[in-house]
Amino acid sequence: MPSTAHSDKLFPIISVGGALALFAALQLMALRMTGGHFEYPLDDVYIHLAMAEQIWSGRYGVNASEYSSAASSILWPLLLVPFPSAAVQRMLPLFWNVVALVLAAWLWGRILVAAGWSKGRRRLFGFVFAAIGPIATLMVSTAYVGMEHTAHIAATLAILYGLLRYLQGQPNWPILMAGIFLAPVLRFEGLAFAILAGLVLLLTGERRRGLLALALAVVPVVLYTGFLVAIGLEPLPSSIQAKLALHGAEYSGLLGRAMTRLLININQAGGAVAGALTLLILVFLIVSKPLRESPLRWLALAVFGAGCAHLLFGQFGWLNRYEGYILTLLTAGFLVLLPKVFTALPSPAVGVLGLAPLAILSGIYLPYTVREFPADSRAIYSQQHEMARFAKDFLRAPVAVNDLGWVAWNNPDYVLDLWGLASSEARHTRLEDPQPGWAGPLAIRHDVPAAMIYDTWLKQAVGPDWVKLGELVLKERRGFLGGYKVSFYATDPKYVPKVRKAIDAWVPTLYPMVYFVYADQPKAEGGSGQTGNEAGTETGNEAGGGN
Repeated sequence: MPSTAHSDKLFPIISVGGALALFAALQLMALRMTGGHFEYPLDDVYIHLAMAEQIWSGRYGVNASEYSSAASSILWPLLLVPFPSAAVQRMLPLFWNVVALVLAAWLWGRILVAAGWSKGRRRLFGFVFAAIGPIATLMVSTAYVGMEHTAHIAATLAILYGLLRYLQGQPNWPILMAGIFLAPVLRFEGLAFAILAGLVLLLTGERRRGLLALALAVVPVVLYTGFLVAIGLEPLPSSIQAKLALHGAEYSGLLGRAMTRLLININQAGGAVAGALTLLILVFLIVSKPLRESPLRWLALAVFGAGCAHLLFGQFGWLNRYEGYILTLLTAGFLVLLPKVFTALPSPAVGVLGLAPLAILSGIYLPYTVREFPADSRAIYSQQHEMARFAKDFLRAPVAVNDLGWVAWNNPDYVLDLWGLASSEARHTRLEDPQPGWAGPLAIRHDVPAAMIYDTWLKQAVGPDWVKLGELVLKERRGFLGGYKVSFYATDPKYVPKVRKAIDAWVPTLYPMVYFVYADQPKAEGGSGQTGNEAGTETGNEAGGGN
């Protein structure tokens, strides 16, 4: 068994190594499925890239002609600004997620060491926790998604580690303050734990640093909301408002929304685990005298408060990316508190207790991640990438969509976002006055000749003069998409020849995993939309790398 000093150094290395190994395995699986084409499993990655392009040009939004706040992160689009519109820019989300994954896994290992899991008979369990922790707590799967959530996990762990070291009398102020600043500017959910950490400093005698921490957490968010108002937008980003409306938040008070959100969250597997861990930490505070008499009670209160905040106001789901930070925080906090709470138990018994949440989380999330995430990348490449190629390489004109992302990035033409992330006008119309055909006037106003939408989302929005030309169909009904069929419309009969000509040129170049069915040509009759694709379904699957 390695010495304690050796274990202290080894824990972070094991955490980082295990995380990177699974991350690389997921990427290789996806490359096999896509025939060697790199792709993210979520189209939202390209919303941030599109915003980064506009930021580089001195504007803020997705389209050059209008302001919008399509990203729910203050900082993330800024990190993607270098190399605008170049192929290398598309790899920046991957780069930053690998960096964030390494930092998060390293901090996980350091937290285990600081909590005493590298010492004595606990060391064996500590090695297990170091190896499986980043995998079980969704660090790896979140990094694979390619958005800002992994960096938020790293910032959250920086706060936890900084608080732990401070309460142990060995503060690491740079890590703590960096985490407090970064968590809210990466995700608005980060405000809760950042503010609680600042309050812990204030209440334990660190008045100046506590005030600094609160300023670092709150002031950037206030300045950002002020910036949005100054450019004529609402104080909350459009993406946040769209999600709130999706869950009916605008129709209930704060308490009603919180209770509804709590019930929704705890009825999901990950939410149930988060609720159980939050409740256990409260129980620790109530029944454990050693914890109540320890400075670690402040850490327990902060973690408990953050858990409550997410259960009442946060979300679970959507490729599991929203819950990664809170599950990581609660699990790490649980492991930190266990040795202090169960001082009389033998180390193996305490270790088994610590292993329980990691085993449960692995059972809930790991099989789904390995089975579905690479397939999600294939689905995005097959559908959204093909839509983007149509818009940018064949139509070369403004287009309306309801699933913003690939189509908007590196597109010189206007993209009308009917869901409303990049268009407050569209969002307000969809939510407040969705008359039949409401998208028609918007398309006319923005001179949009074509639309690509999921009918299941926006069938009521289709303008009265729109002409359906066909559907792009995913052969294998698998992947995290808004739908497996995308309907193509000309927004006016006069645009039919132009849009049809672009479709005719595009269809022969389609990726083997999709085919196009013309609206005026029954599927059974064959035709150019299906030639070589519909008839060769099995061949297409093999070309796409199998299942």
